[in-house]
Amino acid sequence: MAALFQLDSPVLHFGPRMPAGVRYSQRKFLLWPALMYRVVAPEVRPRQINILQKAVLGMCRAGVTSPVRVGEKLRIHPDLAELIMKELLQRALIKPDGLPTAAGNEVFEDEALDMRPPVTGHVFQDPWSGELWPRFVQRLDYVELDRRDNGFPDLILGTKGKPRRERAFMCRPVDDAVPPSPDVRQILRATHRHKSALRNSESFEVPEDDEQMSLDVGTALQRISLVDDAPTPVFLTTFIYLAENENTGEWHACDPFGLGESPVLRRAIDREVAFFPRLREAVEALIGSSLDAQVEKQRGWIAELRELATSNLERKLTVNARDLPAFDELLQLEMAYLDAELLGDACPEQRLRDLLGAARRALESTFRSIASKFPPGDVWRHVYFKDKAGKDRPVQDQVYVSDVYKVCATNLGFATPLPEAVQRTRPNHLRAACFESGWRLRGAIVASMMAAVNNPSHPLVLAAKRRPELIEDLDAVASMAGEAIHAGDSIVELGAITPVIDSVYRSIAILGGVEVGEKNQVEKGR
Repeated sequence: MAALFQLDSPVLHFGPRMPAGVRYSQRKFLLWPALMYRVVAPEVRPRQINILQKAVLGMCRAGVTSPVRVGEKLRIHPDLAELIMKELLQRALIKPDGLPTAAGNEVFEDEALDMRPPVTGHVFQDPWSGELWPRFVQRLDYVELDRRDNGFPDLILGTKGKPRRERAFMCRPVDDAVPPSPDVRQILRATHRHKSALRNSESFEVPEDDEQMSLDVGTALQRISLVDDAPTPVFLTTFIYLAENENTGEWHACDPFGLGESPVLRRAIDREVAFFPRLREAVEALIGSSLDAQVEKQRGWIAELRELATSNLERKLTVNARDLPAFDELLQLEMAYLDAELLGDACPEQRLRDLLGAARRALESTFRSIASKFPPGDVWRHVYFKDKAGKDRPVQDQVYVSDVYKVCATNLGFATPLPEAVQRTRPNHLRAACFESGWRLRGAIVASMMAAVNNPSHPLVLAAKRRPELIEDLDAVASMAGEAIHAGDSIVELGAITPVIDSVYRSIAILGGVEVGEKNQVEKGR
């Protein structure tokens, strides 16, 4: 592959930047390699309306224009439906009579992946792993270069009136193997994840748990194709940096495409320093110490953190916490919490968002364990029917589906009405949880709840007796974690997260049958 990446290979600059509110104390520019393919794919655009606005606009397109009827169909309060319709009216997406305008129809169609117009753009492949970056770029931005005597380029950034020169380390792969070209499904996933990233541009990694794309959308797949048979080797400008006021010695990497911090790129650099001594030198010059010394320091810190986290869990959940199936996930969650607590105001907001994701993963692990011992089987059939061809189809009547869930909750002794988001759990999400072919927390909750009916030994039967509000607690965690992941403009604070973490501990203890004493702090909060 050394023959592919040359000193004069194109260098693209998409404006790498740090997360909002973060400043660097030191940074080092890198030229990171990628294999660029020209493709035809649906255009990527930022979301113009939120999920509730889209649902209400869809009702208006179907001729349902009364807030009361919209509320009944979507299982939301009529006042909320009326408020959303006013928002749509103010944006000229619907008319005074509730019917959509031409702009409203256009916006609604733009939100559907298979309706967006196909455009020519570019995707970028990691030359080592073959994975696509979750980015789809229509316009290529080349950076101005000034080559040194040895042929390596310096970057000329800034403005024409006030340019600045940046020395950058060029990471040139030495492996001569070229990964296979991406297929249409990989390209479709990259475009979908790019759209998700635009809603949360503070982190490269955008989890897809709550908004997974079905890769069986044949219409969209048919509209995707590779234009180039062979890739173009390019370098992407990015930089690694130390955050100002963060005295941990931790360094970070920026997403080359201008969407904030990139933990994935950070891990890729960690992987490649073993093969690129000069890359190691660049990182060590940034942090002011050897990577080996930093690794040893981090190992010692992690060992201390693990010991403290274990002690905290045993104090909150008794020594029986070690017997919980999700103990490893709880331990990682408590370690992450302690780390954020010790960093205080210097803790990056993305770590707090990740902390909420870890809280949700701990609950998901618990429900996976429950499902393995008490398989939900075919409970999904309660919200499916057979069509004329004998195929299983999900029931479209949301009122009926919600009533099925409510009856199960009532029979078990859980508080009703159920949280709105749980009531709206889609039948296909429930079915996916039964088959473990996909995993959403609320789908898993409903599947376990339905499996618990007429099974007195099921953990949810006992849990309902100890805490009838348990489903509300679980939904609150799912909601806050989802908002932290997808709402990039919201502010996340540790003080707001603490009661959520304590709620997770309490819920997992109840589901695991761990008796927590009244004096235990998890029952009272920290």
